[in-house]
Amino acid sequence: MTVGKVFLLYFILHIAAANDVKRFYKVSMVASLDNPGHPAVFLHGESAVWDTEQQCLYFVDVVQQNVHKLEYSTGKILTKHIAYGEPNLVTTVANSKRLIVSVRTSLYLLDFNSKGDSALRLLTTVENGQPDNVINEGKADVDGRFFFGTKGPQNADDVQPDRAALYSVTQDSLDNPRIIIKPVSISNGLVWALNNTVFYYIDSSTQRIVAYDYDTQKGDISGRRIIIEVAAYGYDESIPDGMTIDSNGNLWVALMFGGTVLHINPDARHVIFGYKLPVSRTTSMAWGGPNMDELFVTTSRLRVDQNAEPLAGAIFTIRDTGHHGMPHNSFRMDNADSY
Repeated sequence: MTVGKVFLLYFILHIAAANDVKRFYKVSMVASLDNPGHPAVFLHGESAVWDTEQQCLYFVDVVQQNVHKLEYSTGKILTKHIAYGEPNLVTTVANSKRLIVSVRTSLYLLDFNSKGDSALRLLTTVENGQPDNVINEGKADVDGRFFFGTKGPQNADDVQPDRAALYSVTQDSLDNPRIIIKPVSISNGLVWALNNTVFYYIDSSTQRIVAYDYDTQKGDISGRRIIIEVAAYGYDESIPDGMTIDSNGNLWVALMFGGTVLHINPDARHVIFGYKLPVSRTTSMAWGGPNMDELFVTTSRLRVDQNAEPLAGAIFTIRDTGHHGMPHNSFRMDNADSY
């Protein structure tokens, strides 16, 4: 796919449901040169992650089985097709040219520029005997451990409850992923506090963002508590999906079915603001750009009325929020390039 640089869509004046604060912010979309004057759209965008070294955004189109790379300086989108099944996540590996991707319930190393089966190297598999489960989301902690969670069998927008789990793995435990939380239904957004002492987590079906104390030495969690219940802010039909953090330690959460990105103060346990987009299915987000002050948001047009939501499936960028992000952690695998 060939695209131009992002173009400004419009300015928005939005009143946050949380506290009736009025704010202006800018929203833009990645434009398509194949269809001038229109955004590049994807069937089900997910797993946005910003590579600070390459100044690019990686994300996946789950249903089309594609891993995409948006080059910031040129606006081009490069595509790597995965023929093994739906890839739900992509992220970086420390000091390596390779990436991590998930396909079904397996994690692979991916050479983005290699062709055919040789581009993939199997790392680990979970939940054997549950063929309808999928790995849904994952991130690394400060020491390079990789936390990843699964989602149970899905029919349309319905997911069977309590069929999934959250795991962690290190370069030395690929043969034996560790169960961190079980059961869960839709393992989704996860991120650590800036001082790495708190682990924030989303099981989407609960409509909650929760927190745990985090032991960086052992990779253990404890002391679960609820930070936010999204239904309490009027998002009764929405579920929290992807999550990231800013340089102030505040959380940003995409609301699937709600078309909104919530800005949350986890210490005060309240929503600061809700950034509304002209779509209903917001899925994931990542801070990016040269100054890490552009919030890239993936969306979905799967099972969406295109007449009602012509912009569904676009990659949005929210600017002028007054906030910026932090570089994400990468999975540590010292032999990744030779594996």
